[in-house]
Amino acid sequence: MKKAEMSEYLPEEVIIEILSRLPVKSILKFTCVCKLWNSIIKTPDFISTFSSNKHDNYIFLLHPHKFDYRFCMHFDNKDFDEYLSVQPLLNQANVSEVIGSSNGLVCLLCTYANTINSMRDIYKFVIWNPSIRKYLLVPEPSFPILGSPYPSTRPKLVGFGYDTRFNDFKLFVAQYANSVTNMGLYSLNSNTWKTINVSHSFRNHIYCLCSSTFIDGRFYWHPYEISRKLVLVFDLRDEMFGEITLPAVCLEGVPFRDFQIKAFGESSIAVIVQTDFYENEIWVMKEYGAGEWVMLARVGKRWRGSSNVIEFRDNGEILVYFCRGQRLASYNLNGRIKNLPSLSGENHRSRPPFACRYVESLALLDKGNDVSNELPISFMSHE
Repeated sequence: MKKAEMSEYLPEEVIIEILSRLPVKSILKFTCVCKLWNSIIKTPDFISTFSSNKHDNYIFLLHPHKFDYRFCMHFDNKDFDEYLSVQPLLNQANVSEVIGSSNGLVCLLCTYANTINSMRDIYKFVIWNPSIRKYLLVPEPSFPILGSPYPSTRPKLVGFGYDTRFNDFKLFVAQYANSVTNMGLYSLNSNTWKTINVSHSFRNHIYCLCSSTFIDGRFYWHPYEISRKLVLVFDLRDEMFGEITLPAVCLEGVPFRDFQIKAFGESSIAVIVQTDFYENEIWVMKEYGAGEWVMLARVGKRWRGSSNVIEFRDNGEILVYFCRGQRLASYNLNGRIKNLPSLSGENHRSRPPFACRYVESLALLDKGNDVSNELPISFMSHE
């Protein structure tokens, strides 16, 4: 029986049930089987059904590669095999900063050299689905939010996450000085921005561009006041700010740059403190709002040089990057280290790779642009 004929014998709901459990690679091929399958796969209902099913977990990596950047996905298995070498955007930016990743989409802040005015670079938010090779250029809001120009003189809070209440992806951006100002929230479903009128005062002790960690509907930013050991939180559900306190022994004498936050499990966070050049302490929040933390592990080996914790794995192990030899390793809680394949290419940028947990998605299939098409960037509008 030909594949095209199968749709004449199978009820549409059965076709949807079967297709929605397949990997993305197979689904993309099946869009060419017949018009019916193509139309089914590209409907918002099917895209949502696909996301609601359980699919394999991967680790998404962005790492410096010679004088450029390389994107790839790895199976989260014992050997960390490469699953997919990801095709980057055609007119790749001079710099790509990962704002966040959630439910199969990655948000980038891309910096492009201005060919008209070399003193003013162009900054664009891009939402990208690497598994289906599609992207969407986020429109500029009608109200001032990034400022003009964008650079480090205008500090920003940014975050990207998935709002389960509305089945929608949200991009949060805010300026700050002595308080949060000019807050905006972008919705992928409506492709529009809205302003948020919530005040929250705090001291200006954050990086000039501070990306968040997103988990369980909340954005978390680095501690904005080291002496008080506070983490700033923004909850998508009520669109309100909050604060959580770090463990008492955390950050004693630790420079701000040696601290990071990562999502841990399904609803918690871990704070990773680089206690010296070689070791990292990992503290895990037991329950949001309870103020209880537990030290999970101390990671790193002096003889292996400086190290960075970059992600947590499904099997409970910790993915660590060792600068010496540009080597990835999987570190279990008993201190055993398993070497993983080294990253290809010479790293001239002296920064560790970015890693995040990734699940394939069909988001943007019905609205995105192919990565082989250039981003429509206007330089004239930024004069």
